[in-house]
Amino acid sequence: METDKNTNIEEPRKQVSGKRVIAAIVIALFAGGYLFLSLLAPSTKIDSIKNEYAYKKPEKGGINDTLLTDSSFIALYRQKAFLQARITMAATDSAALSLDMTDSTARVEIKGVTVFSSRMSSIRISRVFTGCDQYAITSLLSKPFTIKNSIASIPKEPVVHKVAPRDTSEYKPYEVPDTSRKEYVNIILETENGFRLYIYQETGGNMPARMHRFAFDLADRLRNAGYILRCMFTFSRPDYKPYIKITLPAKEAKAIYRAIPAKGEFAVRI
Repeated sequence: METDKNTNIEEPRKQVSGKRVIAAIVIALFAGGYLFLSLLAPSTKIDSIKNEYAYKKPEKGGINDTLLTDSSFIALYRQKAFLQARITMAATDSAALSLDMTDSTARVEIKGVTVFSSRMSSIRISRVFTGCDQYAITSLLSKPFTIKNSIASIPKEPVVHKVAPRDTSEYKPYEVPDTSRKEYVNIILETENGFRLYIYQETGGNMPARMHRFAFDLADRLRNAGYILRCMFTFSRPDYKPYIKITLPAKEAKAIYRAIPAKGEFAVRI
C-alpha cells in the first residue's frame, strides 16, 4: 500500500515538472525568435530606406546605372544634399545644427550663418549608412532630421535657485556662486524618422567622466531591452534605430545642446 501511495504522489509531480520544461522551452523559443528578429532589424531598415529613397529610373532617359555607384558622382551628390538640407533649415528663424563628417565639424547655424562651431574628436555611425545603397542614403540626407525628443544628463534650460536676502545685512554682492557640482554631458537626440544622434563629451582619461558615460549607455541599453520586451508581449516587430555618435568637448557639447530648440533640426554630411 505504501508503494502505491508513493507512486500516486510521484506521477502528478512528474506531470508538473514536464509542463514546466515545456513552458520553458516555449518561452526560450519565443525569446530566441525575437532575438533573431532584432538581429535582422538593421537589414529590414536598409530595405525600407532603399524602397523609399533609391533612384527610380523613368521610362525614358534618367541617370545611367553605372553613374549611381561612381564615387565622384556620389561625393558631389552628397555635397548637394547637405546644402539642400541646410537651405531648408535656413528657412526657419531657429538655430539649427549641421554635422559635417568630412571635416569633423559641428556647427550651430541661424539663417545659414555659422554662429558657433566645434571639432568632433570621434565619430561612429551605424552600418546602415555604409551598408545601404549610397544614392538612397544621400537622398535621405537631403532633408534635415527633425528632433522628436531628447534624453540628456543635463537640463535643457538650467534653473538657478537664489534666496533673496531678508534685509541689507544678508546681502552679499561679491559672493562667488557654488560651482563644485560637476556636470557630465551625454545626450541622445531621437528624430521623427527613427534615427538617433548621440553627443558625448570628451572624457580625456577622466575616470568619473568615463564611468558616467558607461552608466548613461547602460541605461540606454536597458531602455532598448525594455522596448524589445514590450514588442514581445504585443507581438510586434522591433524597429532598428540607426545612430550617429560624436564626441565633443564638454562645454561645447553643452552649448550646442542648449542652443538648438527642443524640436529643432539638424543636417548631416557623411
